[in-house]
Amino acid sequence: MKSQRLFQMGVLLGLALGLLYTWKIEPVQYYDTYPPLLQIEYRADWIRMTALACGQEGSLERARVRLQNLPPEEVRREVGAALDAAVAGGRPLPVLQRMAMLAQTYGVDSPAVQIYLASGEEVAFSTPLPPQPSPTPLLPTPSPTLVPQTISIVPTPTPLPPPYLVEETRSFCLPEPRIAVSITQEVTVTVHGHEQLERQGLPGVEVWLLWSDGADRAVTGLRPAQGLGYADFAIEPGETYNLYLDSSTGAPIATLLVQPCTGEEGHAWSSWLLILQSTQREEESGEW
Repeated sequence: MKSQRLFQMGVLLGLALGLLYTWKIEPVQYYDTYPPLLQIEYRADWIRMTALACGQEGSLERARVRLQNLPPEEVRREVGAALDAAVAGGRPLPVLQRMAMLAQTYGVDSPAVQIYLASGEEVAFSTPLPPQPSPTPLLPTPSPTLVPQTISIVPTPTPLPPPYLVEETRSFCLPEPRIAVSITQEVTVTVHGHEQLERQGLPGVEVWLLWSDGADRAVTGLRPAQGLGYADFAIEPGETYNLYLDSSTGAPIATLLVQPCTGEEGHAWSSWLLILQSTQREEESGEW
């Protein structure tokens, strides 16, 4: 009887400690993420919800922003599926027309697109038209008076260079394919009273690698034996990879396709080392 009571007390104590840990000490935390970094099933949900929101809100431009940088084939497939589901669910005609317009924008040519774009009614989106000016009554034209004018010339700002420049792309054939980057920066140092430029590895740069159904992230400087500006990824054959620096948005630094090649040991896969330079210079204090 005593052992059974101790067992029950142990179970209750374990449950209490588990709830305390999960609710107070280490609660679940939620983070916003970038849609292309979602798993493929969650990306499909995102695309379908965006298509339905476009049909309800009527904002084609907002839908394009929500779908940017997603794989085009996924967008085409899921937008078409969302339109078919909306038709089966009996959505209102204006909603179906807007969804059909969005689907056509991404290359969908299904029977639903053809039917609802050929329904004979204009598709209305929420982009407002500029107001038309009211007619101004004609007034007598006064005689012209010459007034001296001062013309201010506003200088055109010089466009800033991109933060990183690709100096060299080296390709290799390796049995296990990899993509590596080496990022350097010019630093001004003072040697015996004279300033000179030195090329140094740049640590702490985020490097993103995105492909059709996944993403990976590395930071330069974690392998100092290879250099402070070095980072690399193990990759899979047959995939196309987009390489980004600092963030996984915008235009990629490079797009690389892993293809078979012949190396020193026979059959291998294409691999790359990208050598980049930061366009920002720093000054290093101290004198040698």
